[in-house]
Amino acid sequence: MDGWKPEDQDQHTRQTRDSYDRLASVWSATTDDGPFNGLLERPALRSLVPRPITGLTIMDAGCGSGAQCEWMLGEGARVVGLDLSPAMVEEARNRCGDRGQFLVADLAKSIPLGAQSVDGITCSLALHYLEDWQVPLRSFASLLRPGGWVVISLDHPFGPPLPSQHGGYFDTELVSDTWAKGDVVVTQHFWRRPLASVINAFADAGFVVDRVRESKPDQDAIHRFPQELAKAEDVPSFIVYRLLLRNPDEPTPP
Repeated sequence: MDGWKPEDQDQHTRQTRDSYDRLASVWSATTDDGPFNGLLERPALRSLVPRPITGLTIMDAGCGSGAQCEWMLGEGARVVGLDLSPAMVEEARNRCGDRGQFLVADLAKSIPLGAQSVDGITCSLALHYLEDWQVPLRSFASLLRPGGWVVISLDHPFGPPLPSQHGGYFDTELVSDTWAKGDVVVTQHFWRRPLASVINAFADAGFVVDRVRESKPDQDAIHRFPQELAKAEDVPSFIVYRLLLRNPDEPTPP
């Protein structure tokens, strides 16, 4: 299906879910200690999670097979993991046992949790599967207790264009990439957008950016995966934002 693209968000959601269902059985084995997720993106995301998190309730939106949930449980948090893929949710349940709560949920729809029910939210490389971020970001804002935070990782907007990308930097464009994980090969579609669109979406949902971290491999990671990570030392790959809710008593600039 070279050149195929989903026609709307519903079709895109089905395609994303089906691809991750296929990947679920090999995801932990191929990404936990892999060059991109395990050694490049996850350390950057975890560095912006405010610690200690002992006793806090944290939602992991797009939990995959549960690596981030397992890490937060190890830090003493209470964890709620959500994922679009039923097979990924089952992998996360098997990995974390009864220590966490795991739900199948679509971030394009309202999240089935109560208002002000979590202290923090992590969202690892998931929002880019949605063209419109209004629903998930406003859901995040509603779920947070006072003083809560959100840590979101995304593809870096200054990263090199993919072969499927035809527009320029300022375009919001649905692109695709083909991955081989173990014996499973999938083509995923996701949205690339300029930095201003990202920051403005956060602001429209009532958030301010507190901290930013750009993924960069350490020397041990480069030594282990020189072919995959040598260029990532100088070329942007992933970016992580820590968001806080704007004080509602402060006026919003025009």
